[in-house]
Amino acid sequence: MGEVSSVGEVLELAIAREIQSAEFLSTLAERLKRPAAAALLEQLAQEELGHKAKLELEIMKEGLVAKTVGTLVEVDAPDYADALEMDPDSDFKDILAVVIAKERHSFRFYVDLAGVVLDEDLHEVLVALAEEEARHLIRLEREYNKLTARGK
Repeated sequence: MGEVSSVGEVLELAIAREIQSAEFLSTLAERLKRPAAAALLEQLAQEELGHKAKLELEIMKEGLVAKTVGTLVEVDAPDYADALEMDPDSDFKDILAVVIAKERHSFRFYVDLAGVVLDEDLHEVLVALAEEEARHLIRLEREYNKLTARGK
C-alpha cells in the first residue's frame, strides 16, 4: 500500500476503497439471476457510496487539522479486482462467501485506520464506518447461513 502520513491521505484512501467496494458489489449484483440476491448486493453498494459521502464530508470540513501516529506502512485493504474474474455462473452462496471476506477486510481496514488517527472526530467517523461494515458482515453471514441451512 505504501505509506500514508496525513489525514487527507487516510481519507482519500478510504474513499477509494468505498468506491471500489460499491463497484464490486454492483458488478456482482448485475450478474445474479435471483432478484432478491441482486437487490441485497445493490443495497450494500449504495450503503458503501453513503460511506464515501461521509468521508468526503470530512475532507470538506473547513480547518481539518489532524495528524496520524507515524505512518501507515501496511493496512490490510481489500482487493476488489477479482470481482471481474468471478465465474458468472457462481451460485449465490459462493458469491456471498467472497463478499463476506471483503466485508471482513473492510471492517479491519477501518479499525486499522482509526487506530492511527489522533483527531478525535475523525477517529469517531472511522469507528462508525467500521461498525457499519460489521453490520454488513452480519447481514451477509445471516443470508449465507440461511442458504447453508437449506443446503443450497
